[in-house]
Amino acid sequence: MKTFQTLIDETLQAKDLDELESAADLFQFGIEKGYYNQRQSNEFNTTYWKIKNKYLAYEIANEIKYSKLDILTIVINAPMNIKDNKSELFSYVNGRIKALRGKISGIK
Repeated sequence: MKTFQTLIDETLQAKDLDELESAADLFQFGIEKGYYNQRQSNEFNTTYWKIKNKYLAYEIANEIKYSKLDILTIVINAPMNIKDNKSELFSYVNGRIKALRGKISGIK
């Protein structure tokens, strides 16, 4: 079993969502076997969602021409139950962007 720090370092260097999910599976196996504690679990979850949100935002930004930073903020704040369904997440982000555009144009 990998040391916790090695697993975190490899998770931070994941090149795509598949590698990220592989790291999550490996971590889940380590949890089930009792190799990691609660503090490490919290740290891994924070790292996992940081990277996953970034990749999801970049995928959506390739389809929607809008600020990547704004899309990242929307993805981070999206409900957890839609983050695993890309079509729902895409619809959510698209709706939030349309709402933002409406608010911005209403100010002028």
